[in-house]
Amino acid sequence: MFGKKSLSTVLFYSTRLIMIGYGVFLLLIIVSLISNNFVITELNELQIHIPFTNSMIKGDYNPIAFIGVFCFLILYSTFFLVLSLIFKTFSAEKLFTEVAIKYLRWFTILNLILPVAYAVIGILINNKIVFDDITPGLLHMGLGVFAAFIATIFKLGFTLQEENELTI
Repeated sequence: MFGKKSLSTVLFYSTRLIMIGYGVFLLLIIVSLISNNFVITELNELQIHIPFTNSMIKGDYNPIAFIGVFCFLILYSTFFLVLSLIFKTFSAEKLFTEVAIKYLRWFTILNLILPVAYAVIGILINNKIVFDDITPGLLHMGLGVFAAFIATIFKLGFTLQEENELTI
């Protein structure tokens, strides 16, 4: 589970790859919008050509929808970045470190803020509360509470590890 050649190393690289995917997708949209490399159809639909493919990104040409998509991509890029940093600390020789505790706290805060941001963005886009989207928010809040417990356990483990090193 832990160490250089372990599941945590595989999970580090996979979550980092997902984070890069979200980041590249966000960058593609931003560059396309800045460079005027998009088409607006008669139905007020935005189409952005994806380089090196015959595919397009399609969506409503609506500023609030843009804000929603940007926030979603930024939040989930950050989510997978912090998650990959946690898995990276799990790959280290020492498991209970201040860095691991710091990343677990970031992950806790992110997962407790993410549902609120998601709900606010949803209200802005739809002009109403959408109860169909409550499940992801509850999952993130549960993940945040679980991460808070893990951070506390890591803090206790770090304290015990320091005391043990002082005794030796």
